Amino acid sequence: MEIIAIVISLMSLVVALWSIKVSRDNTRRQIEYEKQAEQRSVERERQAEQRRKQEIRQDAQDRLEAKRIANESPLARLAGVTDELEEKTYLEIRTKRR
Repeated sequence: MEIIAIVISLMSLVVALWSIKVSRDNTRRQIEYEKQAEQRSVERERQAEQRRKQEIRQDAQDRLEAKRIANESPLARLAGVTDELEEKTYLEIRTKRR
């Protein structure tokens, strides 16, 4: 009888230690997953910021190109419609990019 009680006690101890290890491993995995998720989030934000900056630069380049084209048109300058031509050209450039 005593041997059975000792074996049961040892088995209970092994199960308890195993459950502690599993719990600790799960906690470590969860922490690692959360760190990776945070890193992915930071990377997505960085990429989004880069895209916004690129869009701003591209918009400025498109406006300069539209202004250059409008100012090269002698008829538009004579008629005084360079602003309208510039806006039209800008919109055409932007629609071609999308």
